[in-house]
Amino acid sequence: MAEVKNVVLAPITSVGGNKLKVDVSYKLVFSPSEAGKQFKVAISLYGEDIAGDDEPAGITAFHGPQPLYTFDFGNAPFVRKFKTITAQAGEQSVTEPSREIAKETLNEDPGVTQKVVQGVVVKHPHADEIYAVVSVSGEARSNTFQLTSPPSVG
Repeated sequence: MAEVKNVVLAPITSVGGNKLKVDVSYKLVFSPSEAGKQFKVAISLYGEDIAGDDEPAGITAFHGPQPLYTFDFGNAPFVRKFKTITAQAGEQSVTEPSREIAKETLNEDPGVTQKVVQGVVVKHPHADEIYAVVSVSGEARSNTFQLTSPPSVG
């Protein structure tokens, strides 16, 4: 059965303006019986609230993982939220091309913590905790059935 392992979200860096550079790498493992078959790969980024986070108590349990962004593949007008690959037996290392994503999109902990320093209110944005999920899935297509117009009864 197809397997995804060693998913790595590289340190997210600023690329100027309001954009952040996101890099994801992973390994896919296919069995010899899967070689030559088509699979879909999708990559999503999620926000996670961890113990000691800046969010008020109870918010984290209520929301759970927050979907923030799904990688696009292809060129307009044929953009999809997945890419199709042909499996090769064994392990394959994959590094996706970098994505530039708006900071606002990855802001899973909105708000600020205010502290008074020497009589001045200083605002610190809440830290954002982000992780990547890579999924691989196989599909099988049915035959095509042509409907008559109008469908016959009986």
